Amino acid sequence: MNRAIDISRLSQLTGVNVSTLRSWETRHALITPSRSVGGHRLYSAEDVERLMVIKELVAAGHRLSELRGLTTDQLKQLQPSVSNIASLDRDMVLRLERAIDECDVDAFGMLLRFVFAASPPALAVDVYGHAIRYIGQRWQEGRLGVGGEHRLSAKARDILTAATSALAPAAHRRPIAFATLGDERHELGLLAGAYLAASLGHRMIYFGAGMPARALAADVAEAEAALLVISAVHSVPGGSLQEDLVWLDRGLSEDIPIWIGAHEATIEHLVVPSRMVVVRDYAEFRRRLSMTFES
Repeated sequence: MNRAIDISRLSQLTGVNVSTLRSWETRHALITPSRSVGGHRLYSAEDVERLMVIKELVAAGHRLSELRGLTTDQLKQLQPSVSNIASLDRDMVLRLERAIDECDVDAFGMLLRFVFAASPPALAVDVYGHAIRYIGQRWQEGRLGVGGEHRLSAKARDILTAATSALAPAAHRRPIAFATLGDERHELGLLAGAYLAASLGHRMIYFGAGMPARALAADVAEAEAALLVISAVHSVPGGSLQEDLVWLDRGLSEDIPIWIGAHEATIEHLVVPSRMVVVRDYAEFRRRLSMTFES
């Protein structure tokens, strides 16, 4: 989000009432908003993130006097590694659903940005995955137009790409390649997989959506990738995915494993080459990464 918001909108986004927000500013010096020409308080995305961290810490029992003078990064260090994950999950899901229902792209982006800044990677991806599914559900129900669906999805893509780029890879690990094949243009799930891999210290080569199988095999080999991860969301009997999988199996050395992120319904009509591992959810993907590349 690029434009600032007023205190009423801030209250809606954070769930903290206006009088409390003013007290946190004037009495406890926990936030310093900018001001409009007319003197009204204006808040940035960074302010929203800071206030939501403060809200969580207060709920966990911290006194406001303990938080005064701390930077946002220092506040985050006070968060327990597993702090009220269930309540954070529920709270964020409800707020994200509301933003989606209202097609409020700015609010959606701010909330999702906070999720990735303040949550453990596994939880962040769970909340992100729910939001993406909810966008698709609302579109299928006709409650969200094509334009709204595209704008929300684009915002989710931007937030997740930025979160992934902010993670520092481990220099000693060979990279992992990510792509979708042929006609598959849905990459939001693939991006989440890349984020999880990056959170575990892996370097990445992100080819994105719609890669031709022959070109992908050559490029992955040239990059000396330790693993190729492909995502499949849609496929039909007799479609190109079956042929692409066969070609990829033949064209890429067996020294490079191939994992397919897909649901059962997507691959039930396919003959998946025996060397390829089907990964059905993010939890399994993360477990496999840890087991395969544990140093």
